Amino acid sequence: MTLALLSTQLVREGVDTIIIDAGPEGKDLAVALKECRSFQPDLAILSVATPTVDSDLGWFAPKLKHALPGILIAAVGIHVSTLPRDTLAQYPCLDFALIGEPEHTITDLIQCLASGNNQPGDVPGIAFRDEQGHVHITRNRDFIDDLDAIGFPDWKKIDFGNYRLPITDRPFALISFSRGCPFHCTFCAASAYYGRVSRKRSVDSLIEEIKFNVSLGVTDFLFFTEVLTLDRRHLEQFLEALKAEGLERKIRWVCNSRTDTGDRSLFKKMREVGCRQIAFGFEFGADEILQLARKGTKHTTARGRQAAQDAASAGLVVDGHFILGFPGETEENLQATIDYACSMPLTFALFYAAVPFPGSQLYEEARCKGWVSGTEYREYNQDLACIRNGSLDPDVVSRFIRKAYRSFYLRPAIAWRLFRIPQSMKEFLRLGREGVDFSKRLV
Repeated sequence: MTLALLSTQLVREGVDTIIIDAGPEGKDLAVALKECRSFQPDLAILSVATPTVDSDLGWFAPKLKHALPGILIAAVGIHVSTLPRDTLAQYPCLDFALIGEPEHTITDLIQCLASGNNQPGDVPGIAFRDEQGHVHITRNRDFIDDLDAIGFPDWKKIDFGNYRLPITDRPFALISFSRGCPFHCTFCAASAYYGRVSRKRSVDSLIEEIKFNVSLGVTDFLFFTEVLTLDRRHLEQFLEALKAEGLERKIRWVCNSRTDTGDRSLFKKMREVGCRQIAFGFEFGADEILQLARKGTKHTTARGRQAAQDAASAGLVVDGHFILGFPGETEENLQATIDYACSMPLTFALFYAAVPFPGSQLYEEARCKGWVSGTEYREYNQDLACIRNGSLDPDVVSRFIRKAYRSFYLRPAIAWRLFRIPQSMKEFLRLGREGVDFSKRLV
């Protein structure tokens, strides 16, 4: 979505763009480089994440520079936003790190480069090297107040056949609903990128983007935001607009939420206008760990159970996200989280290792106390524990993650909930195949 939104800004400036998402498109390195050579870009923009930064900037970027000598490379994302100096120092093929929301920054950078200036010291929100190789970071850029002005992602350059939901096999898209989260969870880095002030798109803009997607043949959506239910009044206005436009008969959608920002009445309204699935960050099965991680005083295990029950009774498929191995936890806490997950009416559960992602308070603490290595970002993977603080051995945490998946999914109750999802024989067969593949990974 980020690349598609950046393409929209650049096209407005009269810039020709292509979007390459090699993984879903099934393109290997040779094909991706061939497309780049054919297009002959002046600038490549890479969307970079912490676990893949070495692959993105240490492996792919040099090969791109070798294939296209003279190309400039910029990177966007939370990782480069929070560690711009380190990233430029570590990866010599990177020319620019865009810090924070990149949509306005990229247009300023393009105008600067078009004028022949490769040293954009006057562009806010940029990190770059001067001719002597010294890294410079420009002044901060303000967060974008008018999200409507960004426009819609340039989806016409995307083949939605490459982005399909499991089981139903229907194409789906992301729609950015709002940005910013006011909460202070120590393990979360989202606020480092989008800030703590919630900024919402207008209902009219959201409705028009849905119609745009429907015109492209896409009717399944993830409304992308940290907490869809944060502003109840705004959400209810949006739900009313969906119904007024008759879109509740055309689309299906899913969202993320917090357990302390909704109730059965709201979830029922969401279900009536196309919401099928909701995901909550339950995180931990012990209230003392929730407090330690600053999840919020209203977010308790009891409130989590109530939210799951409210959503399930409203007819929604309920997903749960859980974290294991947070500093201060014991093996008893890990087991409590597993028991907590199994005690709720969830259809899906995801169990992550606690990871100190750059931009989070947990990262600052982990680096300061030597709990993680400094630059081995491939270890920053939510499937494997990487924190070494003497409280819990990473191997123990990884073992509990495997145990969590087995404990949760190998139950008759989950089989019953899953078998209620398919609406045709084809979907039932797809579910069966996915289930077999997943079961093999649980052994």
